[in-house]
Amino acid sequence: MIRRIRTHAARQDWFAVAVDLGIVVIGVYLGIQASNWNQDRQDRNVASELRTQLISNLKANQDDLKARSKYYAQVQNHAVAALQAIEAPSPRLGEAFLVDAYQASQLWRRPFDRTAFDELQSSGLANKVGNVATRARISAYSVSVQGFDITGLHATDYREQLRRTMDLRTQKLIRAKCDDRMQRQPSGGEAPVLPDSCRLGMNGDDIQRAAARVKSIPELDKELTRLVIDIDQKQALFGRMLRDAAELQRSLEGRSGR
Repeated sequence: MIRRIRTHAARQDWFAVAVDLGIVVIGVYLGIQASNWNQDRQDRNVASELRTQLISNLKANQDDLKARSKYYAQVQNHAVAALQAIEAPSPRLGEAFLVDAYQASQLWRRPFDRTAFDELQSSGLANKVGNVATRARISAYSVSVQGFDITGLHATDYREQLRRTMDLRTQKLIRAKCDDRMQRQPSGGEAPVLPDSCRLGMNGDDIQRAAARVKSIPELDKELTRLVIDIDQKQALFGRMLRDAAELQRSLEGRSGR
């Protein structure tokens, strides 16, 4: 093509030169357009895969939130039982009190899964997933996910005080007989649950000594009260996140999210 342009220019056939240049320009333009179309197609394919990953992540998040809520309901029940035991007019702190006091210190330590949302942000294709309303929901949920662990993994001072004060033998016995049990979740992961009941088999003197040590924790009633309120805050967070995850999943799966 360049040789033709030179030949036509040497002959001063400017019309032919113009035609040749026009062909070159059109060829370059079509090449750029084809490249853009191909890149757009690849981006849409990647966005579709990310959308699928987001939906899968949201399903796993919902399983996680339901399991956390169930777990902390158990922990809170133990905290309330321990609080009621020490506030009773004539407290008789037996084996159940030791179990309640220890189980009230349990904590779900696993961070919240946000893999798909982090990948979406790093891909630079967030603007190609869903419509405007769906992308707004994705953005809002992503922000919530990033801040989830601040409240979701928070531990009050009670945990540290209880585990520093309760004697080692009793703690080991409780962990051996009453520790978390893992359950399979619908999404494939595992989540801990506490046993509904357990017996330690301690003798009366050991129970009294262990209970006295726990009861010696300064302002134990206030520490337990603070723990109960902290779990209320966690449960409120889990409820909000569960609703948001379900709404976002429906948006991504439905026609309105396309």
